[in-house]
Amino acid sequence: MTLTVLKISHLEQLNSKIFALLSNIFSRLKIEHLIKQIGIRRRKSIGMVITSPQFQKV
Repeated sequence: MTLTVLKISHLEQLNSKIFALLSNIFSRLKIEHLIKQIGIRRRKSIGMVITSPQFQKV
């Protein structure tokens, strides 16, 4: 193998890892956005709390 082929192979592996990382980050951002949309927020000691009016008792 030539040095050029090794460089290209390394860049392709790096590109694949970066793409996987970005996909994971964007998935998390989408989930966090959906959580905010339906009104779930975190509390420090209790966990998750639903704050949307549709989930509150009347």
